[in-house]
Amino acid sequence: MGEEVRNPVLRWLIYGHVWVALALAAQSWWTSLFLHEGALARRYALAAFLGGFTAYGVTRLARVRAKDVGEYLNLKWYKRNQRTMYMLVGLAGAAAFVLMWPLWPHIWRVLVPAVLVTFFYVTPFTIKGRGIGLREVPFLKAMLIAVIWSVAAVAVPMHLDPVEQSAASIIGLTCMRIPLILALAILFDIRDAPTDERSLRTVPIVFGIRGAKAIAFILLVCSAAFDVIFLRGLGYVAASWTILPGYLFALVLTVAARPVRDPFYYAILVDGVMIAVPLCGGLGVWLG
Repeated sequence: MGEEVRNPVLRWLIYGHVWVALALAAQSWWTSLFLHEGALARRYALAAFLGGFTAYGVTRLARVRAKDVGEYLNLKWYKRNQRTMYMLVGLAGAAAFVLMWPLWPHIWRVLVPAVLVTFFYVTPFTIKGRGIGLREVPFLKAMLIAVIWSVAAVAVPMHLDPVEQSAASIIGLTCMRIPLILALAILFDIRDAPTDERSLRTVPIVFGIRGAKAIAFILLVCSAAFDVIFLRGLGYVAASWTILPGYLFALVLTVAARPVRDPFYYAILVDGVMIAVPLCGGLGVWLG
């Protein structure tokens, strides 16, 4: 179950999933910097933060009455704070709905399929006690997370550019973001390796912890190379340098990763890479 977080601020960031919602917003904001006009995409980034907080909140509140709630620290925290969370999740959901309403005509064709795929992955379907569906496909866990996050943080905001983007550009830039998210998802698989079912066939289960770390390391190097080339191609030379500390931070975390449920290491530092990289790059864009 891991060690409980004692700091009240960290509890909100980790158990309340505020930090991971900020990560989704940061990734979406990063995309908005490279559009012809990013006002709608920045509106979406705020909606993504509120929607992410709401989505995690709904799934947690739905489980606070489960028999196994005592086995999970985040569920125990939700149970202790469920009145407050019901109010905050409701308000955040309503605000996200209002912000997203004018955007739906532009993005529903991309966002709805992503939501459906996510639903069919997280929902455990069984026949005669045997698991079926997307959860049983080998290697799918990390890859699906990377694709869904990249679609939500890149493909959706790009559809909000007033100057229509080509399908090739949207697909290309979305794929360029996948290595970063996939590398971080593999680190979380390393954390979960002792408790994940062997049938999930995650990267560390198949290749071992060292092999998984090597794969994540290579993915991060590729992602950094993609971003440097992309930024230099747009003339953001300063950003092509300032973004590198964010990736260096990720590489250090990859080398040090181990299969221990350390909430600060994974939920703050590893998830924080998704905030650190766009902030470092954004600083260079602002300077350049």
